[in-house]
Amino acid sequence: MVAAAATMITMEFQFGTIKHVLTQRYSRPLVLVSKWLVLLTYSLLLYVGSSLFAILLKVCLVNDKFAIFTRAKFWHDWLAGVGGEFLNTWLLLSLVLLIAALFKSSGAAVAVGIIGYFVLGMVNIPMIALIRKYTWLKWNPLNMFNFSAQLGLPTLSKITNLTDVQLFWGNLAYIILFLVLGLLFFRRREV
Repeated sequence: MVAAAATMITMEFQFGTIKHVLTQRYSRPLVLVSKWLVLLTYSLLLYVGSSLFAILLKVCLVNDKFAIFTRAKFWHDWLAGVGGEFLNTWLLLSLVLLIAALFKSSGAAVAVGIIGYFVLGMVNIPMIALIRKYTWLKWNPLNMFNFSAQLGLPTLSKITNLTDVQLFWGNLAYIILFLVLGLLFFRRREV
């Protein structure tokens, strides 16, 4: 999804197809928002599809071993985890979309998305130490990536210094901020 998010914007500029799209009756913001909606649909289909596939595998392979269909807590925790991962995915995608709006090559946006995903674990440890020293750093976007982990392990709130609700709204705020900034840069970008 990171590669799709990066290339859906930059490839239009690399191959010059954006000129044809913008000569139509569509405005730049409308073109970009339509790309976001396609990516949102794509990500929703992937998350719903993979969730249904996981349930199907459970039923087919270990149906009698776990009685998950009668446990409400399991469903609540599982759906919260999937929702948290979806929100964290969109935080990463919104950052990738912002970078894609800034650069002419999709490589930079893809690299930031993929490398950022893997480096996040290494950056998390020093970030936690900084949050302890400077409490205002708890609102940085990297801390927001702890949302899905904290949903599964509530004691993580002592490390992030944020509640689940604060992390939820922080994720949404950063997603909107990155998308709006991406829209502003996309509007001013030369064709």
